[in-house]
Amino acid sequence: MKRISVVSDLHIFCGRSVWKNKLRAIEDAIRSSDIFVLNGDTFDFRWSNSHSLDFAFEKAIDFLRHLTSINPECHIHLNLGNHDHHSEFCKRLAELEKELPNFSWHPYYLRIGTLVFLHGEPTERKMSHKQLEKYRKKWERKRPITQPMLDNLYDLAVKSKAHVILTRMFFTKRRIARNLLWYLKSLGLDSNSGITDVYFGHTHVPVANFRYKGISFHNSGTAYKGMKLNILRTLIL
Repeated sequence: MKRISVVSDLHIFCGRSVWKNKLRAIEDAIRSSDIFVLNGDTFDFRWSNSHSLDFAFEKAIDFLRHLTSINPECHIHLNLGNHDHHSEFCKRLAELEKELPNFSWHPYYLRIGTLVFLHGEPTERKMSHKQLEKYRKKWERKRPITQPMLDNLYDLAVKSKAHVILTRMFFTKRRIARNLLWYLKSLGLDSNSGITDVYFGHTHVPVANFRYKGISFHNSGTAYKGMKLNILRTLIL
């Protein structure tokens, strides 16, 4: 049996994230896992409070090196999300993958046996893989937001829980599962191909074992202030 842990949406470098509060739990999970999946938006280069993008990239690589050093027997997988899919960062990840035997990165999704891990932008609407690639290309070109007014407005939305309310209204579990399954079917990744569970992020609302058309859907939540973040665990042959 392989012990797998997964967490998404840490949003490291974003001032709204309290990811450090979960760091010890993440490290403990790595020590007790065979596989650990960082499931998108682990880093936030869009709302980064770092001095520069280059500095943020360096700190992100240092963080990944730290995680791989905790338990060399645990393989760390990094799935990218819209906030950390940057072309220059991808180059550095490719170099890191060559350097570290227990590290792999994936631009869009990862399949392990009957499980699929992806960040989850297709939760928003029915989206083909080509559309997702086009969506990500736009994010690659976006520069970090530096306007304090926009940052303050987002802070206010998080503090007032408006972010949670709107997300739950828009991202109903059934809608999420339907859209994700539509995307995965376009890749041949559905129950007919042996998929039993889908782990996703992006919506920032925890989901546990929501069943839809024979598949279970899971979301660990987010490290944003005032919101819930769970480290999900499972076993696979």
